[in-house]
Amino acid sequence: MFNTVEEIPTTKPARTFGVVGIAIIIVFVVIAAYVVLNRVSPTAEGSISAIWLYQPLPAQMADGSTPPGNGLIMLVPVQVRNVSSKPLSIMDLTAVVHVGDTDYKSYAAPESDFDKVFQYYPDLEAYRKPILLRHSPIPPGGEIQGLVVFNFALTEDQWSHASSFYIDTTFDTVPYVLHLTWPTFPAHGTIVAVKPPVIPQAPPEKAPPANP
Repeated sequence: MFNTVEEIPTTKPARTFGVVGIAIIIVFVVIAAYVVLNRVSPTAEGSISAIWLYQPLPAQMADGSTPPGNGLIMLVPVQVRNVSSKPLSIMDLTAVVHVGDTDYKSYAAPESDFDKVFQYYPDLEAYRKPILLRHSPIPPGGEIQGLVVFNFALTEDQWSHASSFYIDTTFDTVPYVLHLTWPTFPAHGTIVAVKPPVIPQAPPEKAPPANP
């Protein structure tokens, strides 16, 4: 009769753990190789060189009334570099400030409103720089820079107590989002409000045509 206890070898615990350990290492190597081979190279890089905050004085209407304030105006010089092999162009920029449990978002002022901001608020003229142009081609290896204007329904004190701030830059032809942060957040420059806003003149009403 066979002595099964003696003739059938048993698996030692140390050998079992060794096999399992090798299998785990192989799995990690396969995952790491997959990540490296399928890693998507960045399309663009960028930076924020300053943040200027401006709390405008309330405007005075001709009848003495005070219209609602325009909140906090933010001027941000931004630089974007194309690190891909194809031309890029910026589609839009969105700034997000997280205060408490709320995200406050603002889209960058379009080119059609950029000049109006400095006309309406004379205090900002000394900080004016060329606008960061959207839809303008950025060649491979090239860069574009300019000023971006945002507007938030916040006060400067609320900004100082915010927990985070970033600007998301999107592009016309690629589904890539460039996430820009401010390294010294919430530190910022302050533009002191001295002059009240310039109220735009309403266009004169046209006289109705005379009856024939």
